[in-house]
Amino acid sequence: MPFDALRELAEAGLDLEVISDEQRAIVAGLSQEEVAMLISIQKQLLESDPEVEAHIIGGLLF
Repeated sequence: MPFDALRELAEAGLDLEVISDEQRAIVAGLSQEEVAMLISIQKQLLESDPEVEAHIIGGLLF
């Protein structure tokens, strides 16, 4: 099965429903390494201080 960045991120719990079609196209083009990094950052933020969690919007970081 070919790599699917959107599926991998969704399975990791990132809510991609809130991003625009343009953003979705960019995210879909991420490499496996980029997706792994986003998932790793997401996990670290969720394990950190609740104040940090407030800066996670729709599962994507800003």
